[in-house]
Amino acid sequence: MPPAKLVKSRKKHVPKPPDAAPETISAIVGLVSISLVLFIYERALIPIYATGPTKYLLSPMIAVTVLLAVLNPIGISTSWNWLYTALDLAAAPNATYWVSVLTSRKHDPLWGPVITHTVVLAPLIFFLTTSVAEAQLTWAQRKMHITRPPLTYRVVAAGVCSVTGTGLSQRVWAKQAYLNNLSESQIFLGLAGISWCLWIYKHSFGFTKRSKNATLSLSKIKSILVVASIALWGSTYRYLASPVLPHPLAEPYHRPNTSITIHSSVQSVTGLIVVGEAQSPSDYESSYDQNVHSVRYLRASHSILGGVWIGSKIMILDHAPPIEDTFGTPVGDSIYSTFVLQEAIRLVNSTEKGNWDNGLLIGLGAGTSATAFIRHKLPVTIVEIDPAVYDAARTYFGLPDPGSGRVFLEDARSWVARERSKVENGKAERLYDFVVHDCFSGGGVPEHIFTLEFWEDLKTVMQPKGVVAVNFAGIPKSDSTRMILATLEKSFVTCRGFHDLFETIRDEQYQKDFINIVFFCTTSESPLTFRESAKPDWLGSPLRRHILASLPQREVDLEIIRDSKNEDENSRYVLTDARNPLGKLQDAQGLHHWKLMREVLPDQHWETY
Repeated sequence: MPPAKLVKSRKKHVPKPPDAAPETISAIVGLVSISLVLFIYERALIPIYATGPTKYLLSPMIAVTVLLAVLNPIGISTSWNWLYTALDLAAAPNATYWVSVLTSRKHDPLWGPVITHTVVLAPLIFFLTTSVAEAQLTWAQRKMHITRPPLTYRVVAAGVCSVTGTGLSQRVWAKQAYLNNLSESQIFLGLAGISWCLWIYKHSFGFTKRSKNATLSLSKIKSILVVASIALWGSTYRYLASPVLPHPLAEPYHRPNTSITIHSSVQSVTGLIVVGEAQSPSDYESSYDQNVHSVRYLRASHSILGGVWIGSKIMILDHAPPIEDTFGTPVGDSIYSTFVLQEAIRLVNSTEKGNWDNGLLIGLGAGTSATAFIRHKLPVTIVEIDPAVYDAARTYFGLPDPGSGRVFLEDARSWVARERSKVENGKAERLYDFVVHDCFSGGGVPEHIFTLEFWEDLKTVMQPKGVVAVNFAGIPKSDSTRMILATLEKSFVTCRGFHDLFETIRDEQYQKDFINIVFFCTTSESPLTFRESAKPDWLGSPLRRHILASLPQREVDLEIIRDSKNEDENSRYVLTDARNPLGKLQDAQGLHHWKLMREVLPDQHWETY
């Protein structure tokens, strides 16, 4: 047989590679879907599990799932794969919520998220990665004229899915403010609808060629199915959506058969910001104190930023009128004494100035200390990164209007740097006598505003020998707390620390308990001292009277935190922009903080948002 004919005969046995255009569409939709799923899944889980526990083992789980998808020896056609994806995405809103809720009730912030990742996220990533991998494999088939590409091409497909999906999730979608107005259900179900339409587009429905007697072509049939599916999808949305409240919340929500009311719930800059309330029982008795009631709280994802007592738990001194929210509802003392402890900065009497003219608050929370300073007729400037937090403090917690030009809703690091530039150019409007720095949230802190460079910038916008109060929550005898103290003492001349516990701090509590410590620091060479509090300092508040009057008994032994005998060792703990492990260390304490939050509020409160 002639060689030419032999070659021609052999070519008949080489399978024709499938058309790459449909697979390319699948790849693009798959990559975008992976990134949106990662973004929205993480956002959905953080209100239940907080940031640290949610991200723990998340990246390894994604990597393993992606590899399993591209190395899967059982071929899945892209047509059927999109059907499986659509069904999985349709179940995702309720699956994400209920699996995370049910596992969180076991109070295990380590394995709870892992189980949720495995049950909910892994199948989604598997199916979507399969769609992307098929495009890569199709390209390899065309290039190499083979039926199954080698391992290299499949590993490349895995890398594309993992890197592109994670990158888009963290660097693109997380920065798009308009996504805050879209719920997790809307995004999950929107992707499910697209996947369903892709299945219709790619599925043959048994047609190979158009029959001469067929009334409708396959393309027309598919078009009709797509239109019908879109109509059906809209009518089934409410059945497939999760029970998570709409964000923003149009009106207060009262959870049936409970005392829980949610006044506000909105996705914002720092996550989900919720104003919740456990209402007062109509027949109040002391036995009710075993349950959470008569409290209003400000929540950021899975952390409490502050709160006040309401209703039957409002207590006042000498018939002083309580403050009110914008609706005229009285609100009482703070549920956290650390915010009152910060007000002790007014009692500092070792400065040469003697009187305070200007205060700066970095981090607002529910506005407890800011409200007190304003009631004491002290002008204060507020720097708060999240507009929703400021709105909540003004609307629901009685924060007065600080005045024109006194509120800056932005990151404190950039604000302080800009103010320093104004000072150096002789254009500063004011210098600050005292600063209250309280930026703890979610089991951690924004580490970039705890470095030596930040404190140096901050000192330039303060009056000489001004005082700063820095709140830090953590285990006192830990590397993270030692780093905070070492950096403050490197930048300031004198520091003293005070805790917010109602009892005297015991030696063993330094080793294991999660405690709020407020560090008071100054550049003054004089010893930092405080005058005794008096009745006008208390503003009719029993909590203020107790906390401020007991200030001497609250002092923390900083020698237990630092090591004065080894100055070289202490210098290793100073935080700088170039060396700042604070975030990672705080993440390690995130599991402890999660459990603590579950002790502060019952599960039902964390599940209602």
